[in-house]
Amino acid sequence: MLPANVIWKPHSGLGFEHLEISESNERLIFDSLVMGMNEQGEWVRTHYVIELDSKWATRKVTIRHLGKTDGLCLLSDGQGEWTNAEGEPIPELAGCVDIDISCTPFTNTLPIRRLSFAPHVPQEIDVVYFSAYELTWRRVRQQYTLLSADAGSSVFEYRAGSFVENITVDEQGLVLAYPDLFVRENLAMAEAGKA
Repeated sequence: MLPANVIWKPHSGLGFEHLEISESNERLIFDSLVMGMNEQGEWVRTHYVIELDSKWATRKVTIRHLGKTDGLCLLSDGQGEWTNAEGEPIPELAGCVDIDISCTPFTNTLPIRRLSFAPHVPQEIDVVYFSAYELTWRRVRQQYTLLSADAGSSVFEYRAGSFVENITVDEQGLVLAYPDLFVRENLAMAEAGKA
């Protein structure tokens, strides 16, 4: 069962992400606030909402900066056909089922949950990559390979271009550790400490 709340912090520096998970009308809703700095050293509060269907295919993604008027929204039929908020088709994204948002480790969960993995067999996919701070999108090729699976966690090799990293996820596919980038907070221990 998915937790209701997940917190990630950057491996170094200041910031955090608070992800709320809920269900509505047979859709999984992932509503998150990310506080962090952009490349210019400016604080940015990024709010994103992802709607998935029961097969973990992305159906809608909205990203905006709090306190600003800019934002973007794309919709999908869950089979790889995309439109903008006005319903205009985006043919250059045809075939992309998953998304990747630059400021969060969460979107690694989407292909990990949606696809079936055999150990050491790479799976290549095209995703819609969103630059959260620039509010732009583009098509990107990514590869996931299951390296190991133990009780309670699995390790996947993730590749995108020349970038390669091994990420550890829990039994729900949520990132526990993303070396040099993100680490997940243990909310159960934090709650126990308050008792």
